[in-house]
Amino acid sequence: MPEPIYVLVRFVLIFIEVLSFAMMIRAILGWLTDGSGKFMQFLYVLTEPAIMPIRKLLVKMNWLQDSPIDFAFTLTFFALMFVEMLLSSFV
Repeated sequence: MPEPIYVLVRFVLIFIEVLSFAMMIRAILGWLTDGSGKFMQFLYVLTEPAIMPIRKLLVKMNWLQDSPIDFAFTLTFFALMFVEMLLSSFV
C-alpha cells in the first residue's frame, strides 16, 4: 500500500476510534447525569454531526419514532464499527 494512502487510512481509523470512544462516554454519562454539563455539551458537539444524518433519515422515513432507544445513535455506532473493520483489513 502506498504511504499516503496508508497514512490516510490510519488517520481515519484513529478518528473513528476517538469518535466511538466519545460516543460511549456520551452514552454512559447520559445514563448517569442530567446531561447539562459543559463536558456533555462538548461530547454532544463532537458526536452529533456523525449521528445527525442517520437521525434525519429515520425521521424522514418515519421509522422508530416512538422508541425509547435512540436508534440513530446505535446505528451510527455500529456503522462506525463496520467502517473500522473494513479499513482495518487494509492496514
